[in-house]
Amino acid sequence: MQLVMFDIDGTLTQSNDLDDEAFLKALFEVFGLSEISNDWLSYTHVTDACILKEVCQCQLGRTPSLDEVSRFQTRLLELLTQGAATRGGIQPISGASSILSRLLASSDHCVAYAGGAWTASALFKIQSAHLPVQGIPYAFSDDDESREGITAIALTRAEQQYGRTFSSVVYVGDGIWDVRSARNSGYQFVGIASGDDAQLLRDEGASLIFPNYDDPECFLAALSAIA
Repeated sequence: MQLVMFDIDGTLTQSNDLDDEAFLKALFEVFGLSEISNDWLSYTHVTDACILKEVCQCQLGRTPSLDEVSRFQTRLLELLTQGAATRGGIQPISGASSILSRLLASSDHCVAYAGGAWTASALFKIQSAHLPVQGIPYAFSDDDESREGITAIALTRAEQQYGRTFSSVVYVGDGIWDVRSARNSGYQFVGIASGDDAQLLRDEGASLIFPNYDDPECFLAALSAIA
């Protein structure tokens, strides 16, 4: 049995730009910070928790308080909701709903979610894109500030929920940080990207890359090949 673990932004939902804009705006509104690097690879971990912590350490000379983190999370979700409304909702990556349905009905695969956003933000984006949530184990930035920690927790929760161990784990993602965390964790990797973004994944060592999920048979065959 293979566990297929999905990142969210850019992997299942077309939300990277919206998420970046909302995050930077929330930093300004809650902390008054505007000169912020959006080179996410410059941070120790590309997760909401780590980025917020390191921005505050750099700009304010301290870590954010629990109350500040809570206020930031609340404002971020509000901005994501407003931004999604102006865009007519968050769109799924093409074919995402179909491939998730296929995997959830499969006797050879189980599904989990693991991404760098906070849980409330991640679930909002998944639900806004009309993708399934019920019954799918997940872990996000509330659980750990590192992607390796997040995916490890998602794996443990998947083992508990499905009542089994897995012969292999495949992480599906769209960023360089996804390739690196999968490699660090000993997982197989499948990329979702096209054009220059796909080349960045190849340069990082990824070999299985799809622009979307519009060819489900090819995607499923790739999973079988690396089982």
